Amino acid sequence: MQIPIEPNLDIPMPSAAYPERGATFEERAKIAGNTALLLSELGMEEGITPEEAARAKEMFAKIKPGEEKNSLPAKEEVDLYQPAVALKLGYYINEYEKQVIEDKIQVRTVVMNRLMEISQDEDNKVALKALELLGKASDLFTDRSEITITHKTSDELKQVLKERIKLLMQTPGKTQETTVEKRLKLIDSEGNVVEEANE
Repeated sequence: MQIPIEPNLDIPMPSAAYPERGATFEERAKIAGNTALLLSELGMEEGITPEEAARAKEMFAKIKPGEEKNSLPAKEEVDLYQPAVALKLGYYINEYEKQVIEDKIQVRTVVMNRLMEISQDEDNKVALKALELLGKASDLFTDRSEITITHKTSDELKQVLKERIKLLMQTPGKTQETTVEKRLKLIDSEGNVVEEANE
């Protein structure tokens, strides 16, 4: 028996239908942008109007990487669910992230080149330090520690345990009084033991 089902588009989707919403605005923008980029690769039309491009640029300007705290989606974030705005925002975010990576590569290249120059210095201390930094940057020097584990047979372990138990079970001799026993004795004014207190 078939049951006809008709979707009702007047009722909003429940929040459980969106498993990944993002804790911050930056995360939500990246999720929307990446989703729109994927849909574009799968054949979604890219009809972006100038108004949608401007809205995406405004939203991109609001992203503060690493500064945001967890927040709930705001009302103005409704534009994230418009495919054209999300697509343009995805382009902005991808371009920004590529630029950040290129900048890091460029800085690394400048530092490595400068260290190569310094390693040719006449002063051996300066050259040695530069070579050390170059080696660390190239992962040539790694701190290694060796751990040696000696395994004992079960008979040896039993013997060690027996010796420990014997040591723990030995009672102190009569000649050695514990501090508790010393406190339990009653002493008269001349220093003689009058009586011993019983526990």
